[in-house]
Amino acid sequence: MKIPGIRYLLFSALMIIFFSSCSRNIKETTINNLNAPHKIVIASNGSDFRDSIRDKVIKKYSDNCYIEVINLGKLQEVEYERYDAILVMDAIIAWGGFNPEMKNYIDSLSDKKKVVLFLSAGDEELKYSYKGVDAISSASVVAEEDKVVKEITGKIDLLLSEKKPE
Repeated sequence: MKIPGIRYLLFSALMIIFFSSCSRNIKETTINNLNAPHKIVIASNGSDFRDSIRDKVIKKYSDNCYIEVINLGKLQEVEYERYDAILVMDAIIAWGGFNPEMKNYIDSLSDKKKVVLFLSAGDEELKYSYKGVDAISSASVVAEEDKVVKEITGKIDLLLSEKKPE
């Protein structure tokens, strides 16, 4: 006897396993430069590619910025006014969808100027934008890491230069 729904259930289970394995939680940390003139928060989920990008961004700013690194699920807790730059690192989910945590946070902001959005995506040629926040996007290709880091840090540098140290 053939059960038609069994294929659907197996397919659904495989998709859930696949998409949940594409990202993982990260180790939250704080680079606690209390006297630093600038504050950055990085909200991210993990993947080998995003982890490497995040580490390079942290390395660039660790000497002169206070940096908090949090899991993307805690993005809603980020107080926009506390930071000079808010880097959100995420992936485009299946069929071009945006992560609900990222969407909800950006939706809650009246001023989105300090948000730097990086999205790893299957199609790096597409230009992604959400509610006026243009995303830097890249396929998860190791050869592209330095280019992506340069784009991200270029946007962060611009934000930091606009806020003069007190």
